[in-house]
Amino acid sequence: MVEERPEVSVIVVNWNSGEALDGCLDSVGEAAEGRRAEVLVVDNASTDGSAEGAGVRRGVRLIRNPENVGFAGAANRGLSEASGEALLLLNPDARIDGEALGRLLGLMKEDGRLGMVGCESVDAEGRRAPGYEMSFPGQRGVTVAQREGEGRDVAWVSGACVVVRREMVEDIGRLDDGFFMYCEDVDWCYRARKAGWRVVTLPGVTVKHELGGSSTRVSAVERARWAAESRARFYRKHYSWGRAGWLRMRMAASGAAGMLWRALPGVFSRAVRERMGVSWAVLRAAVGSGRAAGGEERE
Repeated sequence: MVEERPEVSVIVVNWNSGEALDGCLDSVGEAAEGRRAEVLVVDNASTDGSAEGAGVRRGVRLIRNPENVGFAGAANRGLSEASGEALLLLNPDARIDGEALGRLLGLMKEDGRLGMVGCESVDAEGRRAPGYEMSFPGQRGVTVAQREGEGRDVAWVSGACVVVRREMVEDIGRLDDGFFMYCEDVDWCYRARKAGWRVVTLPGVTVKHELGGSSTRVSAVERARWAAESRARFYRKHYSWGRAGWLRMRMAASGAAGMLWRALPGVFSRAVRERMGVSWAVLRAAVGSGRAAGGEERE
């Protein structure tokens, strides 16, 4: 007897997420009750014991990376080993309920050209993050064509909670792990839309998500460097040489201006010195090359 493919594979990338991961996996277990589902936790060499806790859970498959390969690299490992008809990427500090999962999967089944569907996030204090944008970095104001049916067509949706069609992944490839962190979801959606797949957000559906997650465990300067290098990489991949150069010049000017503006008070303020470090990280990423921005695309 041939075993049925899971309806959905839930892929959670973990890096020192602590107790948040337990809450995430609890929510997944409840949301997926009654469905054919598999849960994969891909751990990026955590040292806080969260991976060990996930590994002893019934129904959870733990995949360990010997080092932190970034979000895209870890998600790709999960995508390569998942067997579900649909693939849900979910942040370890996010929680999903059965209604949200059902609506996301249901919409995916209604349209064979729907490649990705995301939704809004809300944190414990009620702050909302829409989880999508109507345009890509460097192309503000470009209208996204709408199509018939439920769901709003958008430029890109957040990888914090997104359901992905397996056929789309087979068509355009997995995430580009040259993005260590940030913009990997933007790049993926860009490639999907370019290949003719729909990328939509589903109004009225929310997941609980503590905004920031594991990234807050590193300094603001390091986060700024990752974000700036990833944005520069996105420009180089998808825009002409001239446009990418112009956008990187704007980034450099912004970083330089930030440093100059804070230079004098920075002598006396630790907080301002940290913000100067952020501006310096942006400037370096714009004029140089780094881990997340360099190299060839790997899918």
